[in-house]
Amino acid sequence: MSEPRESAESAEAAQMLQSIEQRRTQAHDGTGASRWVDVVFGVATFAVLAAPDFFGSGVTGWTTPAFSALAVVYVVMLKTRRGSAVLGQRARLRRSEISGRYALVSRVVLCVIAAVGIALALLQPDIGVHVPYWRTVLGVLLGGALILFGGRMQRALTSMATGERRTAGSAFDGRV
Repeated sequence: MSEPRESAESAEAAQMLQSIEQRRTQAHDGTGASRWVDVVFGVATFAVLAAPDFFGSGVTGWTTPAFSALAVVYVVMLKTRRGSAVLGQRARLRRSEISGRYALVSRVVLCVIAAVGIALALLQPDIGVHVPYWRTVLGVLLGGALILFGGRMQRALTSMATGERRTAGSAFDGRV
C-alpha cells in the first residue's frame, strides 16, 4: 500500500519541481529589453559609425558624446523600476544566480577588447589599404546585427550567465 502512495508523492514532487523550473525560466525570459530598445541602439550605432563618411570627421565631436549619453541614460534607467518598465525589462537576475566563471570570463574578454581598441587608437596602424565608406559598412553590420539578433543575444547571454541549459526549442523558433 505504501508503494502507490510513494509513487504519487514522487510524481507530485516532480511536477512541483517542473513548475518551479518553468517559473524560473519565465523570470529569466523577462530579463530582456523590448525590441524597440534594440532598434534604437542599432540605428544609433549605424548613425555614429556612418556619420563621418557622409559629413566629415568633424561630426564625431558630437556624435560620440551623444551616443555615450544615450548609453548612460540607458544604464541609469535600468537601475530604477520605472526606467526598467519603460525599457520593457520586467525582471533582473540576482547576482547570486550569475556563475562566477561566467563573470570572470566576461570581464577578461571585455578588458581584452578594450585594450585592443585603445592600442589601435593610440598606434593608429596605417596598412595602406583605403576602403571607401568602411565605417558605413561596419555600421550596417553592427547596427543590423543588434536590430535582428539583439533579443537572441540577450537570451543566450542570460542562459550562459546562469548556467541554464535550454532543452525546449532552438534558434529557429526564437529560443536560444
